[in-house]
Amino acid sequence: MINTAQETEIIQYLLSKKLDQKLLLEIKDHFILQITNLMEEHNTGFQEAFLQTKMNWSYELEMIKADLLSTRKISRIEKDILQNRFRKMTGYALLSCVCFLIVLYIKPDLYNEVQIVAFAIIFGLSGYNFIFRKMKLYHYTQISFHPLLLKNLLVGLLVIGCTPFFFQDLKMVLSVMIKPFFLFATAVQIQLLYWNTKKVNVLI
Repeated sequence: MINTAQETEIIQYLLSKKLDQKLLLEIKDHFILQITNLMEEHNTGFQEAFLQTKMNWSYELEMIKADLLSTRKISRIEKDILQNRFRKMTGYALLSCVCFLIVLYIKPDLYNEVQIVAFAIIFGLSGYNFIFRKMKLYHYTQISFHPLLLKNLLVGLLVIGCTPFFFQDLKMVLSVMIKPFFLFATAVQIQLLYWNTKKVNVLI
């Protein structure tokens, strides 16, 4: 059996991997189970079983860059979880963006109302996060410069930068082209703030 001191040693090791709290607790249970099995089946001591378990998890717990546009390093297993979460967020953002563009195509005058509603939702979620101390100013800064938003900005700048080569009326073209990028960024930011209220890790 694993005693309290040994469990603390396992937790300290996992904390060094900067894991999200929920993920840390889940992996800790796996560590304890595997170490216990090794100690019972192979009649080994804790340290030897712990070392073997760390070797078994070395690939998943290897520290790598969280994203191309992030300097932070996280474990490979957490990166896989986050990237899967980001793919879903991107899909939802694209879907909502397309839906709003269809609505705006039918009723172009609604764009200002859509902006007001979007900013109201962002303001409301931000206020909720700050009031109930689910987010600090540092976290809000992280959300504002989230890789998903930065990638959207870079693609937008690239596309807009190419427009002079293909169109003459730049003012009209830009007024149309900027809308999908704004809608996508808004949908992503709303999701980031929403998941933060649920204490789901979306920051890298």
